[in-house]
Amino acid sequence: MIARSSQVLLLSSFLLVGVAGGCRRADEPASRPAPAAAASTDSRPAEIDRLLALPYAGYAQGEDDDGDGVVIRDAEASCPGYNLYVLHARSTAELIDEEGHPVRQWHYRPSQLWANGELLPSGDFVVVGADPSGLPGEAIADASRYVLRFNWAGDLLWKRSLTAHHDIEVTPQGQLLTLSFARRVVPEIDPAIPVRDDRVTLLSPDGQVQATLALCDVLAGQPERFPLRRPRPYTFGSEPWIDLFHCNSVEWMRRPDLARRAALYGPDNILVCSRHQDRIFVVNWATRELVWAWGQGELQGPHDAQVLDNGNILVFDNGVARGWSRVIELDPLQRRIVWEYHAPHPADLFTISRGACQRLPNGNTLITNSDNGIAFEVTPTGRTVWEFRCPQRDAQGRRATIVRCTRYKRAVIDRMRRQFGATEP
Repeated sequence: MIARSSQVLLLSSFLLVGVAGGCRRADEPASRPAPAAAASTDSRPAEIDRLLALPYAGYAQGEDDDGDGVVIRDAEASCPGYNLYVLHARSTAELIDEEGHPVRQWHYRPSQLWANGELLPSGDFVVVGADPSGLPGEAIADASRYVLRFNWAGDLLWKRSLTAHHDIEVTPQGQLLTLSFARRVVPEIDPAIPVRDDRVTLLSPDGQVQATLALCDVLAGQPERFPLRRPRPYTFGSEPWIDLFHCNSVEWMRRPDLARRAALYGPDNILVCSRHQDRIFVVNWATRELVWAWGQGELQGPHDAQVLDNGNILVFDNGVARGWSRVIELDPLQRRIVWEYHAPHPADLFTISRGACQRLPNGNTLITNSDNGIAFEVTPTGRTVWEFRCPQRDAQGRRATIVRCTRYKRAVIDRMRRQFGATEP
């Protein structure tokens, strides 16, 4: 269904490839308990750390003649709506309809990259990115990172210099929540080499920093509840540093009905996904305490965790050591996987970096195969009913990679088009 690129084939040759015997197809009904968290802190092979340290690719590798735009659409079985996708290397976001026709576009130049962005109820678009750094290779300077906010028409409203990365969302109170970082020495991790301590930062609607939560302060020193895996140091310029968490998604709890069911969903809690710790976890913003954590020994370099309406958590499991990716739905209270999807030929869905998932109103799941520039929608039984292949390519014909594809309800976007204008990009 989804062709592998030559880059994926090359990288897979370094991995511990194989289909885990316990993994099930989406149409296999039995659920299973998740294993207990591993206690080891340095058990990951050096080759896996090397793969995790690779820069995010802006373009898929290898030949790809499988068509551009929407190549599969089952109008009856797919979920209606508009799709917003963000292009990493082009610092561009485009909104398209179900057939792939463009509706709006946002972009910024000059820029080195964009990470995730979100379309707000006001019609504004916010995104995390970085200016060109001038550093060798794909290195990003701390001072070059930013958060941008545009209006519906694509006009830049403001730009804030901030060590923001990976994700941004609007909170239930209308503020902006993003991931950021600061470099600091954490004796529990290393007495000399600084850690890139990921932080959760709360911004006002105009981009002013209001509060910050340092994850090392919450998680370091809790080996029983959160045994930390210590990644091997990177070299940034001439100085080594440790990318301890590499968090990539953050979400503020927003469902009062779930909060009445269990403390896990409390209105002060945030859900975070950590690629380098192979974990998703919940922290209380008010008390700065760890509430819940899961994933080590089960997830491999995960991305894009989110709470569903039923209280379960959906997460993209990259499967860096397996050589194939999947999406899983977890019951966090029972710590049990209740649904998962991987490709019929598992390695046909494999993205070492990024990757995203979204449960749609009709029960289908939208999946972003980031490194290959593809987004597709599957039914609960795993049938593909919509597929989009990014039509934007570089001079060598390589397809642009997609950070994340998000489906918005048709009524929401139609309202914005009536209110703010339906001018095509």
